[in-house]
Amino acid sequence: MSNRFLAILMTLTLVLGFQAQVQASDASAQLQNIVEVNADFVDIQHIIPSVDVDIKYATTDNFTHSKLYDSSQAFLRQGTTEKLKKVADEVEKKGYRLKIWDAYRTPKAQFAMWNLVPDTRYVANPYKGYSNHSRGSAVDLTLIDIEGNELAMPTGFDIFTSEAARANQNQNAKYLKEVMVKHGFKPLATEWWHFDDKDTYQPANSVRVSSPPAVPQNQETSITISAIGDVTLGQDERYLFAGSFDQYYKLKGLEYFFSGARKILSEDDLTIANLEGTLTEATEKPDKSSQGNRAFFFKGNPHYTAILKDGSIEAVNLANNHSMDFLNKGFTDTVATLDHAGITHFGDKKVAVYEKNGVKIGLIGVNTLGPLEEGVLSKNLKSELKANIQALKERTSLIVVSFHWGIENKPNPKQEQRELGKFAVDQGADLVLGHHPHVLQTYEMYQGKCIVYSLGNFVFGGNSNPWYKNTEIFRQQYSFVNAKLVGTSSPLIIPCRLLSSFKPEPSK
Repeated sequence: MSNRFLAILMTLTLVLGFQAQVQASDASAQLQNIVEVNADFVDIQHIIPSVDVDIKYATTDNFTHSKLYDSSQAFLRQGTTEKLKKVADEVEKKGYRLKIWDAYRTPKAQFAMWNLVPDTRYVANPYKGYSNHSRGSAVDLTLIDIEGNELAMPTGFDIFTSEAARANQNQNAKYLKEVMVKHGFKPLATEWWHFDDKDTYQPANSVRVSSPPAVPQNQETSITISAIGDVTLGQDERYLFAGSFDQYYKLKGLEYFFSGARKILSEDDLTIANLEGTLTEATEKPDKSSQGNRAFFFKGNPHYTAILKDGSIEAVNLANNHSMDFLNKGFTDTVATLDHAGITHFGDKKVAVYEKNGVKIGLIGVNTLGPLEEGVLSKNLKSELKANIQALKERTSLIVVSFHWGIENKPNPKQEQRELGKFAVDQGADLVLGHHPHVLQTYEMYQGKCIVYSLGNFVFGGNSNPWYKNTEIFRQQYSFVNAKLVGTSSPLIIPCRLLSSFKPEPSK
């Protein structure tokens, strides 16, 4: 027997032996719990409940037109999943979720794909070793909106053409890449959807899928939510008089504004405010000539987020008639500075989920006036509100809807406010908050849920000496068993009054 023939035979034996090894290893560990371990795998949805899983290779909807996986679950290494959770948390702040198309891939499936497309630009060559998919450290994914619609991307999944290359990515693909890289992933140049964990994992001789932690029976949790009225950090720059908000900030410091209410607000789990204005250095303004002498343009220094942090404000509504006072630049600057400060924000199409003690709270903001008080169609507003509530029902234990509505300086709510508030509750809202009138309005209970029609002003930089000086902190406690809402306390109203400029203090 010739040396050349022996070499070929040995090479063939090694290749077939490797294939048999990884296939046999996979067959005995088809993502089942087994005792012998060499790797820590987890079900992604156990760690990231918000993720949408659509494993294409568990169906025939893939480039092979055949079903390659027995399981439609998505598995990754523990470390990779923890990184992915950070990605999911960040994109959720923009109202997006992750959709997973592929994660752990059996070596058997990797051989099947290579036999169909032996092109290393798109399929890793299994004869050269385990791919990152088979190591459980690669993921194929995209972004979806709150309603589950996929964001526009350069191509669909598994399109093996130059159009899928990163050189041709659109804004959505660029954002996905940016946030994935930020949290420890490497992009693949030829596929916009594919990302590898930067950390290297050894292949598994066998796979153990970690079971989700047991949920303690009857785990009881209580969440206290506080809500305050309009907060404007800054003023209209045309009125930089002595005693204006900026002047007070320079003279008294950031701690001044919430000093009277800080202790009360720090005792809850979540404080929600209406941020009436922008945090930006932008200068271009929209045309508000139709509003006559009622037209104001509110903005403050982006560093004023420190005032919110000092006041223990965890979330702000941006759905109001001053968020666009400096057009889109002003709005995006405001969003960016809130993100940087770690303050949750929501409003209009952007919903948010705030998590505390294992309880997820959905936050929705609705502006009935329109960004520049041009009005909105009630039909469209209700349709969007209904869709947002329905989408959050699946992901949260409690839903709060904050409305910007009513007429300024009127102590009684309009019939439109009452109808919208009840509509929100009928769709599934657990608490309804109201802003814009700049004075306090009543609250009422409807189907066991509280509708607060107006919380008035709180720290309102737009007026250093308003004629109406009463305000309040609304507070309610919610009880949960295993993250399911089981009880609600009676509302607690903590009366406050503006005894000095821009600083509300509890009434004695």
